[in-house]
Amino acid sequence: MDKIKATEPAVKYSGGRKNLIWIKPKLVAEIEYRAWTHDGKLRHPSYKGLRDAADNAAVYEVK
Repeated sequence: MDKIKATEPAVKYSGGRKNLIWIKPKLVAEIEYRAWTHDGKLRHPSYKGLRDAADNAAVYEVK
């Protein structure tokens, strides 16, 4: 993981932990969920598997 270290997180992070090491994301997972909660968390998330690298999938949040 030393080769893919990052200086900041790939997504917004507001946690209070210290001494974290961020890495650049290299894999894309398929996640299915019911809805977003009022505080920005996923409701009933389910891991469906990894997407193909050749898929070139867009990663986004639907609002």
